[in-house]
Amino acid sequence: MLKNNILYLSDRIFLSDKNIPKTLLDEMRTLGLIAPDMLKVNFCGVVSYCDGLAVFFPRNYNTSNIKLDVSSHLLIQALLKYYQNKDSAIYAQENGDEVIGGRSFTLATSLLDDYRSNGLYVRRVKEKTINSGKVNWARTIARSTSYPTENGPIYLDFFASRSRYISNCETAKIHAQVIKELFSNYGVLWLGVSSYFDERLELLSKPLGSIEVQIAYLQRELQVTYSERDMFLIKSLIQYLRVQKGSNASKVLIGVRKFHHMWELMLDECLVGKYAVNNKLPVPVYQTIDDKFIPVAQKGQRTDTVLKFPESNRFAVVDAKYYEANSPNTAPGWSDLVKQFYYQKAVSLLEGVNASVSNHFVFPGGSGELKAAHVAERGVIVTAETDCLGELYPTIYCHYQDPIKLLEAYVKNHQLTELTDELFNVVDYS
Repeated sequence: MLKNNILYLSDRIFLSDKNIPKTLLDEMRTLGLIAPDMLKVNFCGVVSYCDGLAVFFPRNYNTSNIKLDVSSHLLIQALLKYYQNKDSAIYAQENGDEVIGGRSFTLATSLLDDYRSNGLYVRRVKEKTINSGKVNWARTIARSTSYPTENGPIYLDFFASRSRYISNCETAKIHAQVIKELFSNYGVLWLGVSSYFDERLELLSKPLGSIEVQIAYLQRELQVTYSERDMFLIKSLIQYLRVQKGSNASKVLIGVRKFHHMWELMLDECLVGKYAVNNKLPVPVYQTIDDKFIPVAQKGQRTDTVLKFPESNRFAVVDAKYYEANSPNTAPGWSDLVKQFYYQKAVSLLEGVNASVSNHFVFPGGSGELKAAHVAERGVIVTAETDCLGELYPTIYCHYQDPIKLLEAYVKNHQLTELTDELFNVVDYS
């Protein structure tokens, strides 16, 4: 869907889809986002191309009843939070999926936020005056004629100083140019509005000289600046202009190639009743040829999320699966099921015979066709749950979470109470 020169698409969309312009595909290939052997887009985020911006939402997002500009705003904020959060950064590094363009976007948003809070740069100039401003007594006594009186000397002229603020200096012009560029590139996404106009920015003329000249001017300005805010601003402007000198200066790019890592982390953070068990689960132990037994804790089991129902012995082992999951053919395969069976078994052993431990997959989407995953003997015609091997392979229940609502919960630090209730209510614990 195209709106206000922003093309709204979905992660995992086929490259052959008629909604993807060739110019966008060419740009994504140039940026390394599309490899020669790829059939689908593997990118969630924002990328600019010659005709505007392309926003790739998480797969299975609800195309109806959605405000595209607000949802784009949530996606951008979620990516920035994921990038800036220390735990998220470590998680991304471990999985080899750091946020692309996170550093540049952090600089852009810090400049935008500073402008919204403090306005354009103004230069503070201190000028000498006579009989106006703050009196400089040392200079007055040294240079002004005094007249003796019974109560002491009187000075008819006072040497003083006052501060004057210049709002149309060269630094302010550079600042205005940078902010206009940032609003043009990021304003709609960062502010969550369809358009933005600021008369203050339009009133200032363009700065003089090339980017190198502007950087040199800012460096001189920095030497005579003492305000913390002004120093931060000028350093940020210098950093931004240095980035502009690069070949991709005018391009907007922020996102992740493998959104399933971010999907897992957001669900883990927003579900209610998180229960830490990974440091308690069994670990592999290797026996050497000289009969030494060596545990390898770093290769132990590691679940996505385990939840504990309040004041009970009920647990839910949750695996966040970023699958299409609109049919059994697009659902997790045997290896994913096996891991979940063992997670459930490990938590059951850890919590004791009185614990009730259920298994769950959470897929992106407002709703879906899958209710649960079972295991049955090959060749058996399954017409009911009793035809499956439930005692050997516990049921894995399937759930769906709207990805846009998850982005909103993650950005606003809200909890997914409805999904949490569903996880525990789907199982009969009696």
